[in-house]
Amino acid sequence: MSKNIDRQPKLFVEIMQGLFANKFTAFLLLLIFITALAVVQVTHLTRQQLIAQDELLQQRDELDLEWRYLLVEEEFYSQHARIEEIAKTQLNMKRPTSKDEQVVVLQ
Repeated sequence: MSKNIDRQPKLFVEIMQGLFANKFTAFLLLLIFITALAVVQVTHLTRQQLIAQDELLQQRDELDLEWRYLLVEEEFYSQHARIEEIAKTQLNMKRPTSKDEQVVVLQ
């Protein structure tokens, strides 16, 4: 029975010999493997770039929201300063000092 096993061709060896018997076939096989690895690498890099783009878009949205809050705050403070400036210049008003304050007691 061991003689029968030795006489059977080894499938893997036969396939490899058949593939590499023709140099053009071996070259094409090598190109297929290289192309497959390149596709995997490009897919990985594309996914990394998409993740980075999503993070940048999220950061942009957060900065935009912060910018809007700052604009509202600036508008609030600029209105107060404008009113105070008009009161000083046009109406000749000033902030009262403690000497100018009078306490009114209601009974």
